[in-house]
Amino acid sequence: MIDSGSTRKYLLYAIGEIALVVFGILIALQINNWNEEKKTRQIEYVTLSELKKNVKANITEIDLISKDVNQRIVSINVLLTSLAENIPYHDSLTYHFGWAMVYDRMSMHLGAYESFKASGSQVVKDEILRFEISNYFDHSLGQLENYMIEVRDDFYNYMLGYLRQEFIIYKAAEHIGVPKDYDALKQNESFILSLGIFLDVQNDAFNSLIKTRKKSNDVLEKINLRISKIGLTD
Repeated sequence: MIDSGSTRKYLLYAIGEIALVVFGILIALQINNWNEEKKTRQIEYVTLSELKKNVKANITEIDLISKDVNQRIVSINVLLTSLAENIPYHDSLTYHFGWAMVYDRMSMHLGAYESFKASGSQVVKDEILRFEISNYFDHSLGQLENYMIEVRDDFYNYMLGYLRQEFIIYKAAEHIGVPKDYDALKQNESFILSLGIFLDVQNDAFNSLIKTRKKSNDVLEKINLRISKIGLTD
């Protein structure tokens, strides 16, 4: 083509060939980027879905414990009133004694969060959501655990001793508690004081449960929103 004087046509042909090669490379790179982005989105989706399961399981656990703690608070108040007002022993007090002097074992679900931290939290691309997730699992659940530990410690340090010394029957699972001498308990200032303190720590735990329940709902809503933005179906 050069020998025939068709230099312009040759240059155009060469440029066209180069453009075609470059265009092909760009398409290949774009396809690769799409594949990488899809893979990244899939990893984020799976991670958030597992975290979502943990949060939902925690909500279920919190609801169960809240119900028991609330009943315990009611029963302790009934007992304190009966003891303070010198109300004679009646059968319903057996039920309230059975509820009042135990504690709840809390088991929060953290497996997905531990994997989330181990694999690198950057897998969740939303920075604000990453903070919310970490704040929920580390701070909110951590605070709740501290309150529940305080209840447990108060039980072992005080209430358990009274159960062993002052009761002839105690079946926590059946909510049955029968004191040896109910009238003597009315005069036992140490027992009444300890029961009142146990009420205080139960109230603190209940308030923390309510607060953590709300936080659980908030973080669950934000996880669901992020999942919907990722564009994959649940």
